[in-house]
Amino acid sequence: MPKTKISTRKISISQLRPGMFVHELDLSWMQTPFLRHRRKIDSDNDIALLKKAGVKALTIDLTRGADVQDETDALNDKDKEAADKQEPHLSQTSAAQKQPERDLSQISTAEAGSEPIQEKQIPLNEELKVAKALQGKIEQLVDQLGALVKEGHKLSVEAIEPVINEARQSLERNDQALLTMLHLYRKDIKLSDHGFGVFAVVLPLAMRMKCTEDEVKELGMAALLHDTGWSRFPMHLVGKNKAYTEAELSLIQQHPDIIEEVLNKTPDFPENVKILVKQHHETADGNGYPDKLKKNLIHEMVEILQVADFYDESIHGLTDKPGMIPAKALKLLYQAGRKGIYSEIVVSQLIHVIGIYPVTSAVQLSTGEKGLVIEVNKHKPLLPKVKIVYEADGKQCRSEKIVDLVSPPTEDSLLIKKVIVPLDDIEDPLGLLRVTDVKKAS
Repeated sequence: MPKTKISTRKISISQLRPGMFVHELDLSWMQTPFLRHRRKIDSDNDIALLKKAGVKALTIDLTRGADVQDETDALNDKDKEAADKQEPHLSQTSAAQKQPERDLSQISTAEAGSEPIQEKQIPLNEELKVAKALQGKIEQLVDQLGALVKEGHKLSVEAIEPVINEARQSLERNDQALLTMLHLYRKDIKLSDHGFGVFAVVLPLAMRMKCTEDEVKELGMAALLHDTGWSRFPMHLVGKNKAYTEAELSLIQQHPDIIEEVLNKTPDFPENVKILVKQHHETADGNGYPDKLKKNLIHEMVEILQVADFYDESIHGLTDKPGMIPAKALKLLYQAGRKGIYSEIVVSQLIHVIGIYPVTSAVQLSTGEKGLVIEVNKHKPLLPKVKIVYEADGKQCRSEKIVDLVSPPTEDSLLIKKVIVPLDDIEDPLGLLRVTDVKKAS
């Protein structure tokens, strides 16, 4: 789908006013207080934060916000600078202004500018029951959407909106339940599993990044739809786990065009949803598909869908590579963010949403004990709550033993030494660290 041509104007920071839409700054976005690459200026406080970060000049998008109506209305720079010195106390500037850390664990413990979605209202084990039922409903919906796409039939917005609303309500009650369902071990992977997985990541990520209600809904729709074009391909290509042939790659890379074609028959779908599903495999370096778009032609919300898609695809082995543990997938994403392939800010926010050690992660403690992460501490992600499964001597733990690494039962420092691959018969001889159902996850 062709990108709407934008009209831009370069201005100084002194000309910036509420109602203008920022397209580009003269600083790296990692040095600014905002999580979104491009955004509308809502208040004078937004402008003050940009000035405090050191922004001197910027480019505004005239198609999405106000223009400079009368340059004589602007105060001259000296007056503005003097006014800034008299500025009352500003809201706390996010840690995104700092230079990004090099180490994955360090970047994920740094606060990047927003609080968790909401403090947990109900226990995880209670919300897991709701999340399990919701997962079944979502996967059934993805199957239905795939069947319609396969036949080229119109789709219905009304069929999708209810599950998005239900998922948002679940996240507000406990933001780990849907993510826990995502991280359960699966022997086989289906398109419906992947649709649910991307959806389960996209929603909390979009909410954390303060997307508007409409944007969250659009991203949710795109997550459910983005790979339904695969329904027209031979199913042995899903989870093949070995390199695709050139012919197979050429076929697979048609799936964004397939879903775009179907969505164009359904006029009530938001235009952004069509753009998101068409561009979700485009990358900032221009090496994506189907149109090899460069960063400035890729819709900014696509970055959220891309990162969620890569994460779920990586941990479950949807395509030509086997699945991997979450920690490795996050590391690969972090490295891709450093190279500019994906948004570094979105990746850092994903790490906050997922946690360094997501619920169901198998870990070994500094004591030699092995266990499962059963609760993530959003404020201290390196210190989750762990249910011990193997004692230090390698024997199965016979009684329930739960350790909160934030406040361990002894004065000695207790830390996670390493992440364990559950399928490793040496590390997990009794198969106790492979979580396949919600009962073992809490």
